[in-house]
Amino acid sequence: MRKLNLKDYTVKMRVLDKINPGEKVEAEYPYDVKTSIMNLMFNTALQLGGAELVRQNILAMKLEQCNDDEILLEDEEYDRIKKAFDTFKGFSRADVELVRRINEAEKVEVEPKK
Repeated sequence: MRKLNLKDYTVKMRVLDKINPGEKVEAEYPYDVKTSIMNLMFNTALQLGGAELVRQNILAMKLEQCNDDEILLEDEEYDRIKKAFDTFKGFSRADVELVRRINEAEKVEVEPKK
């Protein structure tokens, strides 16, 4: 299993200043981790067929329903997310932390309930 950090984080960006046109200011924005992962899971570059789409959606619903900062994923679930990230082209600097979290998701051993 893999443990994935779903906690949102803050991204700093330089944006146009609304008060002083032509000037830029540094601003902080929240980065929605769960939504970003789910968006990539349904990227058209994955060319999901019907059955794959249904399995992706089951995993997306599991992510949506998670109210914790971390989620445990079966290896097959993690592989689905990893494949989506490996397939996507066009990440930005704001995505560095998210990509790191996916690539470095901690492997954990889980003992079955008795």
